[in-house]
Amino acid sequence: MKNILIFGIGRTGKTTLSNLIKSKYKSYNLIHSDSIKWAIIRADNKQDYYNTHIDKQKDFEYSENFQKILLEFFNSCIRNDNSNYGYILESGQLEPKLIDKYIDRRKTIIICLGLGITSREEIVKMCRNHDSSIDWTYSINDNDLEYHAQNWIERDIYLKSQCEKFNINYVITSQNREKIFKDIISNLFKLN
Repeated sequence: MKNILIFGIGRTGKTTLSNLIKSKYKSYNLIHSDSIKWAIIRADNKQDYYNTHIDKQKDFEYSENFQKILLEFFNSCIRNDNSNYGYILESGQLEPKLIDKYIDRRKTIIICLGLGITSREEIVKMCRNHDSSIDWTYSINDNDLEYHAQNWIERDIYLKSQCEKFNINYVITSQNREKIFKDIISNLFKLN
């Protein structure tokens, strides 16, 4: 059973897709990078600091060191998987160049989810139409959401170009997401 790495920008459905795969293929172990991020932050007793200094939290989670920790943790889980259950890593922080360097593609399916949207207003509308109360974007105002949307647009463009450079599957999820996820799941083991 191949392992699965799902990464990309915010609001693309990384967690939803990971959970759908896990529900169809129950033996998989699911790792959310945010759980590891907050475990490290809490272990250092820095939760209050990072909750009030979002820019510093972003610096930490997008640092090369944190990305290497995620990838090494994922690889360690895979190496120690004697039962061959398989692992899914879902992350919003990873760079294609580090994935290319640290992940064995013979054992791992790699998917980058993007929005393919270049308008902040479209992203705000998408979030307002699809978010539920469990989504962190649900309760923020439109101006703050537009700020994040601009960052997502820039990161999405960058990730798409890097995925092309490193031959990583880049999938746009902003239109007909249910069908796209169904297609990904049905073709999962043909992807790499």
